[in-house]
Amino acid sequence: MNKSVVIASLSILLVSAAYAYDIRHPNLRDAYGLAQQAITRVHDAYEANKAVGFGGHAERALDLFKQAQAELIEADRYNEAHQKR
Repeated sequence: MNKSVVIASLSILLVSAAYAYDIRHPNLRDAYGLAQQAITRVHDAYEANKAVGFGGHAERALDLFKQAQAELIEADRYNEAHQKR
């Protein structure tokens, strides 16, 4: 399967997961959005440089940004559960 198809599919899955949970903390929400912007930029770089590629490093960066987004969601969930009311 083409790497760009796999990457695009994973991005769609990630975006749908983001809509399943609304991050409430404004700073965490902003960080999540910035990670999404970084993911988009890496996709753009990959599409612009298909012939050269990035030696697997771009794919690794995408995985790490997605992992960061998942951690931000968990951080927000923790904050919501442990916030003093």
